[in-house]
Amino acid sequence: MKKTGSILASIALAASLLAGCSANGGKQDADGAIQIGLAAPISGTQAQYGEAFKNGAELAAKQVNDAGGIDGKKVKIVIQDDKGDPHEAVNVANKFVTDKDILAVVGHFNSSATLATAPIYNKNKIVEISPSSSAPAVTNAGEYTFRVITTDAFQAAYLADWSKELGYRKVALIYEQSDFGLGLLDVYKNAAPKNNIEIVAAESYNPGDKDFSTVLTKIKEKQPDAIFIGGFYNEAALIAQQAQKLGLKTDYIGVDSLYSEALLELGGDAVENMKLIGFFYPGGDNEEATKFAEAYQTAYNSKPDTYAAYAYVATSVVIEAIKHNGADREKIKEYLKTLHDYKGPTGVLSFDENGDVVTTPERLTIRNGAFELYQ
Repeated sequence: MKKTGSILASIALAASLLAGCSANGGKQDADGAIQIGLAAPISGTQAQYGEAFKNGAELAAKQVNDAGGIDGKKVKIVIQDDKGDPHEAVNVANKFVTDKDILAVVGHFNSSATLATAPIYNKNKIVEISPSSSAPAVTNAGEYTFRVITTDAFQAAYLADWSKELGYRKVALIYEQSDFGLGLLDVYKNAAPKNNIEIVAAESYNPGDKDFSTVLTKIKEKQPDAIFIGGFYNEAALIAQQAQKLGLKTDYIGVDSLYSEALLELGGDAVENMKLIGFFYPGGDNEEATKFAEAYQTAYNSKPDTYAAYAYVATSVVIEAIKHNGADREKIKEYLKTLHDYKGPTGVLSFDENGDVVTTPERLTIRNGAFELYQ
């Protein structure tokens, strides 16, 4: 998702020169397939998210192909592994833009990878639509850069407002030591005073950490009303479990990156009553979310997480663009610029003038070991 790359802009700009200006877009490959690129961390420490991307994108293609394709032509997802690394992402972007048959790219996962590759996609006039890059800097990445996830700034500010409604007066922050986590920290801290919230602690951790006992011991002394977790579901589950063992009784609140069956499985009763916002929630009022979850379960014998849903939506809107405007890179961009009130598994979305998504989250909580709408 989400790690910004304040570094790498110069790397991307230099690498983009190697790519050269590609043709404005091929129509299909020798087999007649319409090709969409997928850039994701298929290997490495973030491979679980890459798998979700792959499954979501391929399900979108399968559904349109089962319905006859686009003008009788099949949609093909062409996958490149960027390993979640901005340097490798630049290599992937160069491969995609110089292949005239790739009409658009779904990806990348990390904001750092998206920011590193955006100059390449923009120079070569091919849409990159990220399912998960939520760093605020992506807003200004260029006219060919889109995303179907809201910014970290939006989510953190929204959660600060909700925290006030929940009556939290003292909040501790535990955040991932990355641009993603730091962005959430900064926005929530800045929004806290106007919501009469005191930040009693702000503790960081490194991605992949498993021992949070020292951090939680410090926080326990502050007796917070809630802990805001600025990270992913694996660490959130461990934080809640270890807090429970330390006798730290508090509420938890977090962003959409916590939404996963893995949080429930790993966290058990320690994550009961955790509150989070989500844009993908099957079983609620959004019929598209429920239909997607059922189709995903049938296809992969597992429940989809947020990132599978985001990848499905990103791929689906590219497919819609091709259906309406044709198999042409520039026309795909033109269609997305005018997309309004598209109904998908992550809600009703439109794009603003910067390619940022405009949508509204659901308020969720965990009760009896399952996600449900917060009432």
